[in-house]
Amino acid sequence: MIDEFNPDEHRSLVDSWLREYVSVGDRRIGRSGPVCPFVPRALNEHALETHIRYDIDGSDEPELIDALQTEIREFGAAGHQPRSSGVLLDSWLIVMPRMGPDGWERLDAAYERLKDFAVQSGLMVGQFHPNCDERAFRNSGFRVSIAPVALLAIRHMAPHDVLFLHDSERWFRVYHSRFHTYFERGRVRDPLLLSLYRRARDRHGLSA
Repeated sequence: MIDEFNPDEHRSLVDSWLREYVSVGDRRIGRSGPVCPFVPRALNEHALETHIRYDIDGSDEPELIDALQTEIREFGAAGHQPRSSGVLLDSWLIVMPRMGPDGWERLDAAYERLKDFAVQSGLMVGQFHPNCDERAFRNSGFRVSIAPVALLAIRHMAPHDVLFLHDSERWFRVYHSRFHTYFERGRVRDPLLLSLYRRARDRHGLSA
């Protein structure tokens, strides 16, 4: 059993999850490669930081939102630079070991607001916990965001994020302003990403 207030044990728990689940292939994801393609590279380049927050238990939703928005804001202000890969791999994991089932529900309820806050700064967030119902984009039957402990992942927006931003005009406009040249110059070749981008661009009235 893990000590409730032992940060080394919680870091080890999260590291095992990252290396044994997130960094490996899973046929249920609906594509080849790791569950998250960026994590193996981020781990290899020591670009992923784990922040243990015992003070965040999710008992109050406004306090939860305020605490996590502060983490998002601080991540965005950190002035990260591209690593040897040329990609902004820097990521933070905000780990909340004291959050239980009620807190997980509040995290889920707050997620859209946290995502909107992040996207406006060119960032992305993802919520994970032991009962998370987030589904894989290519396989709606696979609950892809199950984790052994509640956490919020914060990273920089990337070209593949059209998967998660195409439906919302507000979000897609931010995405389009950052990545439209990737599509215009043929740097994105995945047929699914190309299709989602073109349909969203036309639907939201943005020029090619």
